[in-house]
Amino acid sequence: MEIRRILYMLRQPPYATGHAVEALESILVAGVFDQQVSVLFRDDGVWQLLKGQNGGALGVRTIGNVAQALPEYEVKDIYVCAESLAQRGLVVDDLVLTAKVLSQREQLTLISAQHAVVND
Repeated sequence: MEIRRILYMLRQPPYATGHAVEALESILVAGVFDQQVSVLFRDDGVWQLLKGQNGGALGVRTIGNVAQALPEYEVKDIYVCAESLAQRGLVVDDLVLTAKVLSQREQLTLISAQHAVVND
């Protein structure tokens, strides 16, 4: 059986709705099955990776803590959009996870190599 390559593109800010934590939880579940799961944080989704978050202040789970669990669930291909970081004044040292920074062209190459893309 062929291993399926699935890319999750996370674009939502971390605490505006429940989308961010729901998407991360579904990625964690997908990661434990025989699939090659990767994640691309872009647009306002880059805020999900920001260090120093405290969801408890809002009465919700801290998204950064959920994101840090990705490698433990065999999700090791973690990417972030270079342009999205730059537009928000962020750098990779601001992130809770080590993520490979991709240009727009590199993102298109990544997307074209997938069997499925889940866009949140």
